Amino acid sequence: MVLDKIMGSTFRFISAPDSPASVLEWFRALPTPPEEVPTDRGIVLYFRSCGNFSLRSDGSIITDESPVATLFLPRIRRGVLWTVGELHFLPKRISERFPELAKVSGAFSRWLKRRPCIYSNKSLGSEFDYYLEGSIRNFDSPVYAFECGLAALRSGRYLVGDGDNELVLDKLCQILRLRGIECLC
Repeated sequence: MVLDKIMGSTFRFISAPDSPASVLEWFRALPTPPEEVPTDRGIVLYFRSCGNFSLRSDGSIITDESPVATLFLPRIRRGVLWTVGELHFLPKRISERFPELAKVSGAFSRWLKRRPCIYSNKSLGSEFDYYLEGSIRNFDSPVYAFECGLAALRSGRYLVGDGDNELVLDKLCQILRLRGIECLC
């Protein structure tokens, strides 16, 4: 049984927060690009051509039953930390419910895998492990790096998970202070 048939798919990547969003550009170049709906933390990509939203009785979207993905682009935290970008295809049983969306997910996966994999929980480690902090090592999906992400790692940039909370960042900043790196409050 293939997991993405049951659960959604997640992709993680490193790029500069201030660089053009290559991932977003990839979606915009699709023959039928998704609609982009900005949120507080990211962007919801709605693939209208793949189907309609499933709605609860209160009108809210049932994301794991709708043709949507969420995109969290890299951002700067505490002045010195970058977050890892994340893309989540949310529908469960995507291949059965939304076969065209499953094809988009597969094409995106192939495109992203052309970049260097800098972390995988299936490997013994990488030269960049030292710079991967917070929840990144808890991810079950690999982390790929665009060229600007590789350059940042090579220059000593520390990365954290997008969802890491303030407590995690406080502890990390204490450790980084011992390494001579000052975080902003």
